[in-house]
Amino acid sequence: MNDLLLKNLILIQHLFGAGSKRAFTIMQKLNDNGLLDKDFAFTANNTNLQNSIRLILASADYSVADYIIKMCNECDIKIITYSDDIYPESLRNIDVPPIVLYYRGTFPDFNNLPSITIVGPRKATDFGIKSAYSLGFRFAKSGMIVVSGGARGCDFAAHNGCFKGEGVTCLVLGCGIDNDYLPENKPLRDTAQNNGCILSEYPPKTPATRFSFPIRNRIMAGLSQATVVVEAGIKSGSLITARNAIDYGREVFVIPGNPTDKNYKGSNALLRDGAKPLLDAGDVFNEYILKFPSKIDINRAYEPPKKDVTENNTEKNKKISQETLSKEAKMVYNYLDRQIFGFDDLSELELSTDELLSALTELELEGLISAIPGGKYKVI
Repeated sequence: MNDLLLKNLILIQHLFGAGSKRAFTIMQKLNDNGLLDKDFAFTANNTNLQNSIRLILASADYSVADYIIKMCNECDIKIITYSDDIYPESLRNIDVPPIVLYYRGTFPDFNNLPSITIVGPRKATDFGIKSAYSLGFRFAKSGMIVVSGGARGCDFAAHNGCFKGEGVTCLVLGCGIDNDYLPENKPLRDTAQNNGCILSEYPPKTPATRFSFPIRNRIMAGLSQATVVVEAGIKSGSLITARNAIDYGREVFVIPGNPTDKNYKGSNALLRDGAKPLLDAGDVFNEYILKFPSKIDINRAYEPPKKDVTENNTEKNKKISQETLSKEAKMVYNYLDRQIFGFDDLSELELSTDELLSALTELELEGLISAIPGGKYKVI
């Protein structure tokens, strides 16, 4: 791609806004007329676009594009445009595809591998956190790319489950990649870019706003073959992602909840409107195994940890399991000083609620603890 074409694409998105239908239409018209790689001053006098748009193009400041490219180079941020071969076909086919994407890490092979988006609330229930973690883990183990938004709650758990499953993730932000949005989740973003990428439609130095996340959500829905809603209240942002997925003709899977529980009002509304109930990760695998027979390994997704159950090797196996734990799970496990414990017993640890719940779920998956009645856990 020549430099002027890249600058033009950056400027179109900058001038008319991320998620703008008008920006995408202008890009298409300029491309159809062979003007997309021409200087905007020339384009403004040689196109049949309406006068207001021609004036905007004529006054475009190329130093803005130069600055964005400079910041990307300094911050190790790479750029993908709608014109690039690596641009995901699944995203190319949504109503308003992003013209430019910015990422850090290794961009997943969306054009050849199956991907799944997992969404849920920031203030999730214990069950929601466990579900997001478990699904992220199993989808990753099977070979699917796991997409989520890097927020607290279900996003955090889904990404961590993916990391534990040694999979590839794509963490989609509603701000510039260099923005320190949710500082406590910086370790999550760092891990994501080492196990996939962090991705944004917004250039460096762009702050997060209440408008940027709904715009971001269409990308999360567009990247994947399906979206999984772990839980959603009636006003949950997860519903925006789910409805985008429905509009794009993608599958939406929803974990059913108690009809009287406010945390599932939105979830159950999606099921009433035709979303597919998700009772187990197998519901997703059954949908896509025939479409991706050589890419999804169901056996690996459900493969139990290889453990020698003889009495002489019990302590050895526990040591092996502990060596593979995340930092947070190790902190919890090493802190335990009783066989039966509850969530409140871990209050002195310097971990957020999300981190504690993800750690406990990880310890359960590793067979080091088990949940027992009364909201308690037992060390195995």
